[in-house]
Formats: sequence, structure tokens, C-alpha cells
Amino acid sequence: MVEQVQIGNATLYCGDCREILPLIGAVDTVISDPVWPNCPEGLLQGSNDPEGLLRGCLDLVEARRLVLVVRSDSDPRFFRAVPERWPFFRTQILPYVMPGYIGRKLGGDELAYSFGEPIPSSPGRRVIPGYAPKVQPVGRKANGHPCSRSLKHFEWLVDWWSLEGETVLDPFMGSGTTGAAATTLGRKFIGIEIDPKYFDLACKRIDDAGRQGDMLLSEPTKSPKTSL
Repeated sequence: MVEQVQIGNATLYCGDCREILPLIGAVDTVISDPVWPNCPEGLLQGSNDPEGLLRGCLDLVEARRLVLVVRSDSDPRFFRAVPERWPFFRTQILPYVMPGYIGRKLGGDELAYSFGEPIPSSPGRRVIPGYAPKVQPVGRKANGHPCSRSLKHFEWLVDWWSLEGETVLDPFMGSGTTGAAATTLGRKFIGIEIDPKYFDLACKRIDDAGRQGDMLLSEPTKSPKTSL
């Protein structure tokens, strides 16, 4: 059973992305923080085989651009899961103001791997940068998701990898960071999350983002659960 929620220009699904994606048409851009190859086993659904999960997902996606975010200590061989139809473009660094420690590794940076065609060249946007603004995530404990990301970093990615009015897809929506960023910047959004707890959290965050962006949204209404 799949639950669907419509919030403004955001269409959100609670369910397995491998079951839902065949029912979704082409989108402009995929921006996602998938289950990483070094995710502790049992922390998130799919942590037993992150590469297989990503491959199974991307085989079902039709998009011009693909951006995947991982921690700086994630094994890049993970990206063998990306189909060859998306040529590699570049990596971009998403830095934090204050680094942290991961054993003997100094953490604090995440990496965005981009594939496919970039946005069209235009004045002030001829060259795509490789270094996002430094930020310090706040409210992670209140967020409730064990792998929440910085909203400012994802706003930066949405801005550089999609155009206003285009559709952004996140098949591993989590707590809705990509969706909140897309909503704030005037993109259409499709999000999929398998865990009902995080799905409800994402719905609230995306609704809040729409309200804060002065968008005239009604209260989110949940459609009846349906079999897709």
C-alpha cells in the first residue's frame, strides 16, 4: 500500500521507490542523499546493500541530471550503480563551518557527485562552481532523522542543478531536505520515502517551507491509501 500526499507543487509518496518510480514519468533533475555504502547496518532500510538499492532505483529513473550526496569518507566505488546514460560531470564540496571527528578521520565535508547535462549556460551562470558556502547545520536532534543534511547546501544544489518551474525528484526523501529546498526555490518536487515516521516529518517540513516562502498553500491533505 502506498500513501500519497499533495502539498502545493510537491507530490510525496510513502513506499518503496522501486515500486513507485515506474509510475512516475520523466523529471528534470534527481537530487538525493541515498543510503551510503558506510551506513551502519540496520540504521536505515537498505543499509544491508546500499549499492544494490541505488542501482535498482536508478534503473527506473528518467532524468536529464543526477546529483547524489555522500559523506567525504564514503567509498566512491559506490557510484558503479549509476547507469552509463548519465555521464559523470564533476564533484562539488559541501563544507561545514566546524568539522567533526569520525575515528581518525576529520569529517565535516560532504560531496555531491553530479552526472548528466548541466543547466543551460546564462549570464552569471556560465561556470558551475565546485565549492558550496560553508554552513553549520542546526536542529539536527530536533529533526529526528539520523542522517539529516544541511538545508542551505541543498538549496545551493537545487539552484545549480535545476531551473525555476522544473521538477526535482528525490527517491530517498528522508526528512524532506531536498523537498524543502525545491519548494523554497519554486521547483516542482516529487519525493519518495519508505519509512512512515520520516515521511510524516518530510510532509511537515515541506509544508512549512511553502508557508515560509509566502506560497498560498492549503493544509496538506492526504489522499486515501491506494495500491499503486
